Amino acid sequence: MKWTVAVGTLMAIAVAGTSARASLTTSEVEQVRGYVATETHADRVRALVARPDLASDESAAAMSAALTGVPLDARRMAYLRDLVANGPSPATRPVLAVATARGLLARADLVFTQHPADLDRVPSALGELEAAYAFIADEVSDPAAGLDDAARADVGKALAGHVARNASSLQPDAAAPVPIARARAQAALALMDATPEGPTHRVDLADELALTGARRAALVEAGLLVLDEGGGDAAARIAQVRALLDRLPGAREGTAAVFVGDARATFHGRAVAVSVDAAGSEPLAEAGSPWGDDAAPPPIAASTMALARGLASVEVARALERRPQLRVQVEHDGGDAGVATAAAMLAVDGPRTVQVAAARLLAGQRDTAAAVADAMGALAVFAPAASGRDQGLAVPVGGAEAGADGALLATRVTLDPTGAASSFRLQGHAWRIDRDGTGAVAAMRRDGARVTTSMLPEARVLATAGSSWSGGGLVFARLSGAPRAAIAAGPRVRLLGSGVSDAIVAPAPGDDVAVDADLRVTGGPGGVVVRALPGGRGFLGASLLVVPGSPAHAALLVADPAGIETAAAPVVAIPASPKVHVRLSVRGHRLEAKVGPTTLTATLPAALAHGDLALRAYPGATVEASGWRVGRP
Repeated sequence: MKWTVAVGTLMAIAVAGTSARASLTTSEVEQVRGYVATETHADRVRALVARPDLASDESAAAMSAALTGVPLDARRMAYLRDLVANGPSPATRPVLAVATARGLLARADLVFTQHPADLDRVPSALGELEAAYAFIADEVSDPAAGLDDAARADVGKALAGHVARNASSLQPDAAAPVPIARARAQAALALMDATPEGPTHRVDLADELALTGARRAALVEAGLLVLDEGGGDAAARIAQVRALLDRLPGAREGTAAVFVGDARATFHGRAVAVSVDAAGSEPLAEAGSPWGDDAAPPPIAASTMALARGLASVEVARALERRPQLRVQVEHDGGDAGVATAAAMLAVDGPRTVQVAAARLLAGQRDTAAAVADAMGALAVFAPAASGRDQGLAVPVGGAEAGADGALLATRVTLDPTGAASSFRLQGHAWRIDRDGTGAVAAMRRDGARVTTSMLPEARVLATAGSSWSGGGLVFARLSGAPRAAIAAGPRVRLLGSGVSDAIVAPAPGDDVAVDADLRVTGGPGGVVVRALPGGRGFLGASLLVVPGSPAHAALLVADPAGIETAAAPVVAIPASPKVHVRLSVRGHRLEAKVGPTTLTATLPAALAHGDLALRAYPGATVEASGWRVGRP
C-alpha cells in the first residue's frame, strides 16, 4: 500500500511537471494559423488553444499569431464568434474568449502600425478596429461567456496596454477625427466592462484610459465617461454635457457614457452609452435655432444646442416608456420629435421657450405650446424631489438667470390626466396652458390673464408681408422689395429681408434729423437708412449697415438714382455683440453715423437733400430695432 501511494504521488508530480512545461509546438501553432486563415476546423482550433495544460499567455500567443496576418472581415468575425461560443464544454469558453480577445488586439496593433496617418480615410481599417473592440465588449459583458473576474481582468489588462501603445489615437483626450473617435469610444466602453467592479472602479478605469482634467473629473465624480473628438474644446464640451444632464436627469439615469460626435453611433457591451451629434463652438445662429425668427437665439454655442437636442431625445424616449398615457398625448400633438425639440429648448432657456410658444399661439400656431406642455410633462417624470414645501413638483430648466448650478426651476408643475403639464410657475409668474375638448391647446395664460405680446419681452411679434405696419406709436410703410415686418410694444421693430432692396420707411420730421436705435442684426447685413426715397431699382438713401460676424463690421453706403450703392467711408470692424447702439445724424449734406464706439462720416450728394427714415435687411437677415427715437440733430 505504501508503494502504491508513492507511485501515485510520483505520477502526480510528473503530470504537474509536464503541465508546467507544456506548450504548443511550431507545427500546432501553424495549424491554428492555417485554420483561422481559411475559417475552417473550428473544433481543432478549440482543442489546441483551449488545452488545459496551456497557460493563458500561450493560448493568447497562438491566437495572436493566427490573427495578425488576416483581415477582420464579417466572415472571419462570424467564425470567431462560433469558435468561442460553441466549445465542447462551458469551461473552454473563457479560455477561448480571453485568447481570442488578445489575438484581436494584436491585429488592432498592426492596423495602427500600417495606418499611422490615414486611418480615418481607410474604412476597412476602421471597420477592423470596431469589429475587434465590439467582439471584446460582447465577451466581457455577456454572462453566457462565463468569464470570472480574473479572466475579465486579463482582457482588461491587455486592452489597457493596447490603449497605451496607441495613445495618440486611443487616449480619449487626444484630438482625433470622428471616425477614429467612434472606434476608440468602443474600445473605452469595452475597457469599462472589463474593469472589475469595486470601490476603486472609476479611478482604475480613469488610470487605464490615462484620463486627465475635466474628463477624469466627470468619470471619478459623476461616474460618467464622456467620449468625443478630444482636443482643445473638450473641457468646455464636457462641462456642457454635465450641465445639460443636470436638467435632463432622465437621459442621465442608467447612462454610463456619452459619445459626442455622431448620433447614429451604436456600441456593444453592458455599459449604456448615449450618442449625440457634435457642432462647432461658434455662436448659435438664427438659421439653426429652434426658436427661429420668433426670438433672438440665446447666447450659447451651436454645440450646446446639438448636445441638448441629442440628450433631450433620450430623456423623452425614456419618459414615454414609463408614461404610456403621455405617449398617447404626444402622438396626438404631432409626435415625439417635436416634444424632444421642446425639451431641449427648455433645458437651454426655459423662459425664452415659454414666451415663444405663447407668441406662436397668438399667431395661430398651436404646435409649440402643445410640445412645451408635453415636454414639461416628460421632464417631470424624472424630476428631483422638491426642496421646499412651496415648490411642489419642480422641473429644472435653463435660462440666463440660472443660479450657480446652471438651472432655473419651474415650480408647482401640475400635470393633467395624460401626464402633460397644464400649469407651472417660472420666474415669478404663474403660467397655464388650456386645452379644448379635443385635447388641442386653446390658450395660454399668465397670472390668470390671457397672454398678450406685452407679456413676452423675449419673443418677437410674427413678421408679416404688407404695405404698412403700426404699433407702439410707430408707423412704417413698404419702401421697396418684399419685406416682412412687425412692430411690438417697446417699441420694437423687426424686419426680415428676402432681397437686397427690402426696406420699410417711416416719416422724418424734416430733412435734418437724428435717429437712435438699438440694433440686433443676424443672418446677414442690415441697418438704418436716412434721406430714404423710392428709386427705380429699389430706393435712394444713405445706409449704415451692420454686418454680423466675429468681428462684426459697419459700412456706410450711398445709393444713387440708378440704385447703385458705393461706400461713402471705409468699412470698419466693430466688436461682436448681440445688440449694438447706432445713431445717425444728418444736417444739410453732412452725415455722421455712430455704431457702438465707432464714428463714420460722409458727405451726401445733392440727390439726397431730402428723404425719410428707413430700416433695411439683406436676404436672410433679421433686423430688430428697439428704442427707436427720432429728433432734430
